[in-house]
Amino acid sequence: MSFSFGFADDEADGANNGNASELSVPKSGSEVQTHQVSVKEHTLEELIATLPDHLSYSAVRIESPTGRVLFLPKRDLYDVRVQLLQEGPTNDDVIDQIGTSDLRSGVYEGGFKTWECSLDLANLLLDRGPRKDIDELIRCDQIIELGAGTALPSLVLFQHALLNGMPLTFTLADYNDTVLRLVALPNLILTWAAVTKQADFPTPNLDKDSTGDFELSPQVILRFLTDMKSMEINLRFLSGPWSPSLANLIPSSGVDMGTVILAAETIYSPESTEAFTELVCGLLKRVKMSKAMIAAKRIYFGVGGSVDGLKAACRERGAVAYEIENHGVPGMDGGVERALIEVQLY
Repeated sequence: MSFSFGFADDEADGANNGNASELSVPKSGSEVQTHQVSVKEHTLEELIATLPDHLSYSAVRIESPTGRVLFLPKRDLYDVRVQLLQEGPTNDDVIDQIGTSDLRSGVYEGGFKTWECSLDLANLLLDRGPRKDIDELIRCDQIIELGAGTALPSLVLFQHALLNGMPLTFTLADYNDTVLRLVALPNLILTWAAVTKQADFPTPNLDKDSTGDFELSPQVILRFLTDMKSMEINLRFLSGPWSPSLANLIPSSGVDMGTVILAAETIYSPESTEAFTELVCGLLKRVKMSKAMIAAKRIYFGVGGSVDGLKAACRERGAVAYEIENHGVPGMDGGVERALIEVQLY
């Protein structure tokens, strides 16, 4: 079965800790230690087993260029810290990274932070996701978010799939498995609960001031798993660096189906741009109907990444990266310049 899905060529409010103009990274090169992290797939059941009995959340406001507004529930960062502390000293390094820097290459890639460019992409998708009559990409069976973090862009499309009974595979990939289990998956569960409005348990009621606690009872977990199966929504989680090994764990879309790749703030350095572009172009080559939609700052001061660098890296691999018209995307006019880019093969 397929998800009819069209895109036109057509934010940032939300979490207070999410709007940073520059990356906060360790100042000294001697402070950065690259750890050897292997690529791994995590089952939905495996990640659910690590969750606490409740999730504290607040609402993130998503506003499209045409003025549509959506409030998404996002797990609070303090709630993540509490869980990490309760799990013991093995998480001390992760807790330290959350509090002292946005990322450390090869250690922590910033997934707990709500990045403003992820809001830009989520805002854009709120209009573009539901359209069925624009662009050549009209049938899609897989959404891939690279560097997923809090997964706000994917949540917009997940919410749309839930409301419209559209079967899809969502593949969320992040360098750190802790990010997948502590924010990406909880945000999917919270979004599902807010959309489905189950009568036998309280569900998030979202508006601009919404905060609350959501109980993860065994009954809630069972209902979530049952709904995902009955609606044919497949959730896949991959951790580890961008590499051929990661690509090997991402299956190709079905015959005559399309793939959409989402990413935000993934080109912060020349090194990350090269690895990211290599992975994206490799995935795009698998199916005829495929594209990537990327949100980024035009220049990442101090670490060297840029939109121009992304365009050059794509050209070298037989792909074209062009900027999407972003007039009307809330929040993109102020501060450090940002862009929305679409990548397709020649």
